[in-house]
Amino acid sequence: MFATEDGTIHGLSIKRPDGMVERVGCDAVIFACNGFGGNCVMVDEFIPEMSDSLYFGHAGNKGDSVSWAKQLGASLAQMGSYQGHGSVATPHGVLITWAIIMEGGIQLNSDGVRFSNETEGYSEQALNVLRQPEGIAWNVFDERLHNLGLDFEDYRRAEEAGAIRIADSVASLADIIGAPVDTIKKSLEEIDNFSKGNLSCPFGRIFEDNKKLQGPPFYLVKVTGALFHTQGGILVDNQARVMRSDGSKLPNVFASGGAAVGVSGTGVDGYLSGNGLLTAVTLGYLAGCFAGEQAKES
Repeated sequence: MFATEDGTIHGLSIKRPDGMVERVGCDAVIFACNGFGGNCVMVDEFIPEMSDSLYFGHAGNKGDSVSWAKQLGASLAQMGSYQGHGSVATPHGVLITWAIIMEGGIQLNSDGVRFSNETEGYSEQALNVLRQPEGIAWNVFDERLHNLGLDFEDYRRAEEAGAIRIADSVASLADIIGAPVDTIKKSLEEIDNFSKGNLSCPFGRIFEDNKKLQGPPFYLVKVTGALFHTQGGILVDNQARVMRSDGSKLPNVFASGGAAVGVSGTGVDGYLSGNGLLTAVTLGYLAGCFAGEQAKES
């Protein structure tokens, strides 16, 4: 980028795949190059708890907008915010729909015990899973939920890849997980008691009697937690204009989507489904409108 001291960008230098370099002048610039999930150094700096996790986004999300923003003196915000997911089949790398969990499925660690309230959200569950032995968990569910999963293309792909296992008994379930059968049996009995109201789940999950697991057979899949996309980024105003740390605005620079700070707060647990698309569509529209107006006036 070619910028003057006041932060106005007058042009860009682009290197093509064949090595040819082009210089393009501009009246306004929109940063719309997503986040930094594909940049290990930035993930280490801003989201260290996910440094060793699977990244389930595009490898090209290298945080270019973050680097440019720093050079221009722009303000970055909520850089530790991100979307995680606690249900990616491993080693197959296929997303397993969270609907299975919300409709009655559970997660057991490799010791055969539950470790959280699975229904608090798939984003925050990424960290809960990664904190378990070997950073994995087992989604355990029944035939009803297996049939529900088949409505989703990713789940069908997981089944084709051999990620979905079937246990015809509690002993078989324990054998696949590699946990003591008595521990598995106790975990299942607890869930039955939670559903009947005889006991309260220590993690606060409400088990509905009409959604309790009915098995065998049991279906299960080994999963891990993953980083899906970053939610921190460049601070913008209500016209998607890039803000400096002193509260002023860069003269002709805009940001949208994953390049701009999102609406998910400061960590993993503020993400709700659609938050990324929300900022992409809304800030993209605003950036396009106001950058276009500025270009017309130049």
